[in-house]
Amino acid sequence: MLLIISKKGLVTGKELAEHFEVSLRTIYRDIEKLGEAGIPVASIGGKGGGYYIMENYNVDNLFLKKDEASTFVAIMNNLNFLFGKNAQFNAMVLKIENTYNRENTDKLSINMSHFSMENELKEYLYQMNQAIEENRLMIFDYCNRQMEYSERTVEPVQITFTAGQWYLIGFCRYRDDYRRFKLVRIRNLKLGDGFAKRDITKEEIEEIFDEGYRMRSIQVTLKFSNRMGKQLTEYFQEENIQQTEDGQYLVVDQFPYEEGLLKYILGFGKECEIIEPLYLRDELIEYVKELLLPYNG
Repeated sequence: MLLIISKKGLVTGKELAEHFEVSLRTIYRDIEKLGEAGIPVASIGGKGGGYYIMENYNVDNLFLKKDEASTFVAIMNNLNFLFGKNAQFNAMVLKIENTYNRENTDKLSINMSHFSMENELKEYLYQMNQAIEENRLMIFDYCNRQMEYSERTVEPVQITFTAGQWYLIGFCRYRDDYRRFKLVRIRNLKLGDGFAKRDITKEEIEEIFDEGYRMRSIQVTLKFSNRMGKQLTEYFQEENIQQTEDGQYLVVDQFPYEEGLLKYILGFGKECEIIEPLYLRDELIEYVKELLLPYNG
């Protein structure tokens, strides 16, 4: 209502009632509530009169500016391939587009799909949204880091997009704990029966993840070549990076102690060397030996 009054400048109670499909009495009550909220909605009686917002009150900060709206619509349009089936999402985009003129919506492009499973991703996100809204179990096959599949029954909580990957967060009945599932590792997804939501906040769930990360993490010191220096902030926090006297770089950070750590370090190729711990150096040497076996003829 406030948006309509602000946009038109002067609008009658009848016009508002017709727009919202309510009675005039409801409009009068809502106008009164706006006044109680500190928004100075005034009125002019008689023919040609109506409601307006007093000139000394600025409502710009309540709404998106034109350039902000253009950026927002561009983002929403690029997310449409993921949430195109979601009626609430489509209604939200339509409201923004109808409120603001569509200009420069092509200046920003975001692709959150995964090259190997775009169609599955779209369907999975639709099903996951449905499961979260209706409090329904999700049943699927999941492939862990050891390439082992197991059937999981999960109470879904949230869908997140982190570090270029989509994740499902939920309570895993197989592991009897909260888990974060990477969508590209999910197969044969289907919805199950309803369930009662657990009394836990998203902040508490995040703390469970953080504690698990701390418990399985080790401190690692990595040495990088000089030419890698400027790129290191893409992978590590700046406070964990220091330059040595000979122009090389040291990174001291916490990493989860699992096979994925060796693969991550090898991804830097010859530009990276493990300094500490020594047992991790030895493990990497043995891992590389096994890696070379198929090439030794």
